[in-house]
Amino acid sequence: MRCSLKTKQQLTQHASACATLCLDNMAIDSDVKDLLKRTSRSMYLSLTVLPEPVRDAMGLGYLFCRAADTIADTRLVPLENRRKTLEDFRSAFDGGLAMKANLADGFAEHQADESERELLERLSECIALWKRFPEQERALLKSVVEGVIDGMRMDLSIFKGDTLETLHAMASAEDLDQYCSFIGGAPGRFWTDLCLLRLPELANVDADALREHGIRFGKGLQITNILRDVPKDLRIGRCYIPEPELATVGLKPEDLVNPAVVETLRSVVNRWLRWGLDHLESGALYVQSVPGIRLRAAVAWPLLLSLKTLVMVAKSPDLLKPDTRVKVSRKHVYGLMAATPWTLSSNERFLKRYSETKAELEAAIT
Repeated sequence: MRCSLKTKQQLTQHASACATLCLDNMAIDSDVKDLLKRTSRSMYLSLTVLPEPVRDAMGLGYLFCRAADTIADTRLVPLENRRKTLEDFRSAFDGGLAMKANLADGFAEHQADESERELLERLSECIALWKRFPEQERALLKSVVEGVIDGMRMDLSIFKGDTLETLHAMASAEDLDQYCSFIGGAPGRFWTDLCLLRLPELANVDADALREHGIRFGKGLQITNILRDVPKDLRIGRCYIPEPELATVGLKPEDLVNPAVVETLRSVVNRWLRWGLDHLESGALYVQSVPGIRLRAAVAWPLLLSLKTLVMVAKSPDLLKPDTRVKVSRKHVYGLMAATPWTLSSNERFLKRYSETKAELEAAIT
């Protein structure tokens, strides 16, 4: 059934209301809130719907991780300078190098995205904000920054350049698993530990099981990003699909710039789609384990959108085309958010929604 203009407007208004829910109650400075909104993009939706006691630390943690990613990916800056700046950033959380406003000098000026440029220019303010948090939350924020920077170290160590001419692939499935642990698993653990620390309603959950679900779920979200972004990453010299697996189907990393080899690559992609689904299953268990519509929505939204993205990856004949990006439509996102009160009011309804998309993915990779 086609969606009427009126219905689209209603969905848009409902989604906007969800996305800004209680934002004005955040304790962090209003200008930092605005920076978070402009920088975090889709992640902003989950951050703003979170319960208030964890919202500020989650938002600041995202900004720190985004800053590390931006530093590592500033290709106009030599690799060694990027490595040093990441280490300077890391040391700021250890009482080492004082975080100065000019730490990102030479980086901010190269950012095409205005919000990312501002984030680097104001990194010292974010560190000052971090120092205002209670000790346990500071320790958790420090830990997630260290984990993500470890992932950035892998990027800058494995991939020696930033162009097709320096294209290189990961050496093994174990390396890719480790990378996903750093970039996705560390945030998943941070998210969980912060909720366990600050939300009394989680007092009776199995903390160890929930933490493991969070780590695995984060890894599932990261492999989704990797599979979606294959053509973009190739053109900056990065092939995350392990080279030995490419060899099993007679391909080399440089072959992937030819969109016509997508069907030859399909069996390798399907292996990682199954890996991703296996890890996203932990996200479904996470949703079922926690109470409260806010916390459930903050987990369920990225879970269901990631699962839908994997479906699109599995079905796309244009996966390797650089000008065709796999992306869930805005209409789908708004529909998902609008259905939240009904879908997440019971585990039975949530599982029905989750299982439908899961079955679609399984059928596509059979």
